[in-house]
Amino acid sequence: MKGMLIQRHRAPAKQGQAAITVVILFLVGSLIVIGGISFPIVKEIQAVGEFTRSKQSYYLAEAGLEDAAYRIRKGKQIDIEETVTLSESSAITTISDISSSEKQIIAVGDVDDRIRIVSTNLSTAIGISFFYGVQAGEGGIEMDENSSIQGTGGSVGNVYSNGPIIGSNGATITGDTIVAGGLEEDNQARSLVCNQDQIVGQADPQIDFAQSFTPGDSQPLAKVSLYIKKVGNPADRDVRIVADNGGVPDNDYLTKGKLKSSLVGSEYGWIDITFSNPTMLVQGQTYWIVLDANRSSNRYWIWCKDSNQGYGNGVGMYSEDWDDDPWTLIIGDLTFRTFLGVGATSIDNVNVGGTAKANTITNSTIGGDAYYQTITSSTVTGTSYPGSTDPPVSSMPISDANITDWKNDAGCGVQPAVPPCLYIGNYSVTADVSLGPLTITGDLLMQNNNMTLTVEGTIFVEGNLDVENGSTIQCAASFGTDSCIVLTDGWIHIKNNGTFRGSGTAGSYIMMLSTLACTGSSGTNCTDHTGSMDLHNNASGAIFYATNGQINLHNGVNATEVTGYKIRLDNTATITYEQGLINSNFSSGPSGSWGISSWLETE
Repeated sequence: MKGMLIQRHRAPAKQGQAAITVVILFLVGSLIVIGGISFPIVKEIQAVGEFTRSKQSYYLAEAGLEDAAYRIRKGKQIDIEETVTLSESSAITTISDISSSEKQIIAVGDVDDRIRIVSTNLSTAIGISFFYGVQAGEGGIEMDENSSIQGTGGSVGNVYSNGPIIGSNGATITGDTIVAGGLEEDNQARSLVCNQDQIVGQADPQIDFAQSFTPGDSQPLAKVSLYIKKVGNPADRDVRIVADNGGVPDNDYLTKGKLKSSLVGSEYGWIDITFSNPTMLVQGQTYWIVLDANRSSNRYWIWCKDSNQGYGNGVGMYSEDWDDDPWTLIIGDLTFRTFLGVGATSIDNVNVGGTAKANTITNSTIGGDAYYQTITSSTVTGTSYPGSTDPPVSSMPISDANITDWKNDAGCGVQPAVPPCLYIGNYSVTADVSLGPLTITGDLLMQNNNMTLTVEGTIFVEGNLDVENGSTIQCAASFGTDSCIVLTDGWIHIKNNGTFRGSGTAGSYIMMLSTLACTGSSGTNCTDHTGSMDLHNNASGAIFYATNGQINLHNGVNATEVTGYKIRLDNTATITYEQGLINSNFSSGPSGSWGISSWLETE
């Protein structure tokens, strides 16, 4: 009986232990399961927190970048380093000048030590920089007795000319004087037909494009021109000249130049690319023009082409990366022109205060160093460098595409102009008036005494412009640091103390521009003084620009800056260069003032 009782008492104990063991195992298993489930959840929560703080840093950096970009584009006060603070977090923006026409902004966002860095590059949308007191095209410069080119306040005035500079007794250039080697278009290496768009750089794999050509002579390649337009505001890109490698472009280049976005418009135009180190071409050999583009869905190029492949000495191709990926043939020849450096240009009978560079120097006094192939009857104060390579051709600071965009601006966005941006016939200023944007189909006449025309927007005159008797043309105050434009397809005549002013803010100027092709001895619709511009009697305060013709400066003229195909200075005429023109911005155009050329995260 006892044994039986003892067994009855032990059985429940063993069962209880088993139950406890099961419970413990269940709890351990549950904890393992819960831990297995909760651990990734916790990790996910932590990751979400990290991601949230990282995104906050990014948005904070973006806010700092946008604030800095807005201030620069609107001409507001901003330091080279600024801090944007939100709650206890901050973004620091740093602004640096890459060049006279490009700035970089870097913004660093920091939320709980989660760093995000965003950067943008701003470039002048109509990025016109006048680096010289005078810049001339192939027509060169003629200087009569005692005429001079100089800088303000005793600073030097530098000159760059693609044609010869010919002076007379006392003709003086106070700064450096550079005359490029001769230039001649190669008529055998060009394709001028434009009948189809070729999109460049919008989407893979059609990013980099190339066109082959065969030169008609063995000469250095001075420049190429592309018939091109743009969508948005792509950044400047390299244009390379490469040799042929079995029917495709080689993966190394012979020379390169820069396709400047600021010179390319929203409509087709010829855009020059010059080479600081011209490469020698060999007649009959094949070479390639390669546009090294960059992929962007909303900022890209359109290079026109001949879909009928009328140019028999070359083909067009594309590649995703010109020096790494294969090339694919396109149907059509891309539209282009080539120019060879031929002939000797010279500096003759000029007193040069600084360095002189030209193929030939004759009858001149050089205050600095001299670089040349030939020199005769000249004095050099500095060091002489015989056998020097001819200076490269320099691109003009304004393109035909810029001018087309300005004309469109003057016509309410189109040409022919539409109301209210249209005035039919001659417009005579008989009282003080504000105009612009406006297209005038006839002449613009300011012949009454002391009248003032205030430019509110771009003014395009299809006829001629005559300013006399102390009249004034000025930019409206609303232009701020930007400059304004009056352009004509006819001649511009300024006499009897015509006055020109910017907005009143430092760095603002007015530009008077003529497209008339009158070069002095030849041309159509020339004035009595045979030029596209004729300037008398202190026509001061403006930038004078003649794209295709001659600018005449008569006795006593004091101009701020002069650029043209050909320039002629009468006795005692003076061009005074203002250094601030290097950063001159024109608010008219496809974007105006500072435009965004890139925007990306760097870390």
